[in-house]
Amino acid sequence: MKVYLFSIQQNHFRSLLGLLLIGISLAFTSCKSSKAVVNNTQTQTVAVKQDKFVEISIKSIEALDLEEDLSFADEITLTYSLTLLDDNKKIMKAVNASWGVESIKKGEIIKGDKFKKLEIQVPEQGKLLSSVILMEIDDYQKAVSTVKKINELGGLAKIPATIINIAEYETPLAVVFASLQAAGYGLKIAEQYDKDDLLGQSSFELKLDSLNPTQKIYPVVLNFEGEHFKNTFRYKINYELKIR
Repeated sequence: MKVYLFSIQQNHFRSLLGLLLIGISLAFTSCKSSKAVVNNTQTQTVAVKQDKFVEISIKSIEALDLEEDLSFADEITLTYSLTLLDDNKKIMKAVNASWGVESIKKGEIIKGDKFKKLEIQVPEQGKLLSSVILMEIDDYQKAVSTVKKINELGGLAKIPATIINIAEYETPLAVVFASLQAAGYGLKIAEQYDKDDLLGQSSFELKLDSLNPTQKIYPVVLNFEGEHFKNTFRYKINYELKIR
């Protein structure tokens, strides 16, 4: 009888020991499985490249000396653009805006609230040109029509024909014409501006991967001066590029 009881107790002890070992094994397996999931999640994490948005805003135009001395006022337009280029200097996108025609007197300052802001999305390694041209207008009606056409669709980034290569355009004025063409305009706009008096032109280049990552605003100061039919002129333009 005692032997039988001992046998039962011994079997019971073995059962408990087996259950305990199974529980420890399951717990250990669960821990290893959980840790493996965490490690897998970490190895699958990759850096995501983010595009940037670049905005151009005209801050002011100041007439320091006029081209038209007889009328004591110049009638001017300002056309500006942001042009995104690929590695082969072909235009990928362009946004454009034009302001005017406005009469300005010597010493007058036209402030930034008069000008529309432009924005364009730029890849992390993208190259961007901001171009500005200032014109003194001879034909008022045609100039007004041109400004209106540019502003109708110029604020929308367009994907142009790939044949437009910025390397073929040597001046900022030509770059603006190229970006207008890329945005869907014909060459008639360029022909119109060729008949007017150019007061100044400028292009400023940004390459995002070479910029200081902490600098978000790039101010640009332009001084346009010269002589036309023995009349000297001088204009000062302030604008800024903002990256976000």
